Amino acid sequence: MSTNVGACAVAVGVAAFLGHFAMAQDSCGESWVVADRDSPGSVAIAYDEQRRETLTQSGGTLWAWDGAAWTARWTEPLLDGVDAMAYDRNRRVTWIFGGAGYDDRLWKWDGSELTLVANDTIGGRAYVAMAFDWKRDRLVVHGGQSAAQWLYSSWGEFDPSTGQWTTWGNGPVGRLYAHKMVYDPIRERCVMHGGFYFFNRPETWTWDGSNWVLASSSGPARYVANMAWDSIRQQVVFHGGTTCCGEVEYASTWVWRGIQWSECSLQGPPRGYTNMAFDVHRDRFVLPGGIGPTPVGRQWIPHTNELIMGCSADIDGDGVVAGADLGRVLNGWGSTLADSAADVDRNGIVDGSDLGAVLAGWGPCG
Repeated sequence: MSTNVGACAVAVGVAAFLGHFAMAQDSCGESWVVADRDSPGSVAIAYDEQRRETLTQSGGTLWAWDGAAWTARWTEPLLDGVDAMAYDRNRRVTWIFGGAGYDDRLWKWDGSELTLVANDTIGGRAYVAMAFDWKRDRLVVHGGQSAAQWLYSSWGEFDPSTGQWTTWGNGPVGRLYAHKMVYDPIRERCVMHGGFYFFNRPETWTWDGSNWVLASSSGPARYVANMAWDSIRQQVVFHGGTTCCGEVEYASTWVWRGIQWSECSLQGPPRGYTNMAFDVHRDRFVLPGGIGPTPVGRQWIPHTNELIMGCSADIDGDGVVAGADLGRVLNGWGSTLADSAADVDRNGIVDGSDLGAVLAGWGPCG
């Protein structure tokens, strides 16, 4: 190794160490903002990576948010009341479950047309947890509440390639509803948290396609909360939610990186009965609507709130763009892995533009 190369390597290592030492906590974002005074928010939400817009549903209409305005995309009365959406990056479509009461219809939205894929799938239910495992190519649906108000412990997986469901009955998770689930492609499993059964649940469960594993029993005990996968910092972000009974909404935000939950110092809008999605191209979370406190009591607040994460070049999420982030780009050079955090500009490949983004953003975030 030449002297210059060795010195460069040492300098990068020192910069990485000092950057990590100075700001060694998970990135929780820079600030919450009200991006719009209105929204059609609901508990069903997903980010469409292909079309770069956040989707939600209200009153049977699909709405899309591009960061500037909400636009109606499609109206179907049977969509009213859907509880879950999940983006399928393998087919570049969004799966939509439920609607029109406690049913179990499965819909597909391809950006231009809504298609009813299946009816009478796994039993009518509301307030399910749902995520798309794109590495195993399965849509996972768990729990929920029946029209008779009893709760499900069953879950199912939909295989889009065959159009078939696989269902299971009782499992270690037990009965649960109003919980949330996302897919973690780094650890290759679905992460499910919160919900309600007799009391607000603090447990975090993971599902790898074969087994449920209790990963934590000490997370935020909330239901009808907001949870999404941050593909840039490779973490689950959980915000707000509600506790029962004598319902109260919360302003706290938490992050999960596979071991334990960490509460952020940054507070946001106290919201429940809604959900949020991560807009990877603008590097911010979108949270439309929700129940929250007002001067005249708990009410629906229609604001479109956004959590600005900023600093997309801060690949490891430690609050500073430094040698560790540069190393991630160099180590991932040429990678076309869709979820690579080193692909800073999200153009599908780790290359010179990502290197330029790291160098341009060098130093503390914010």
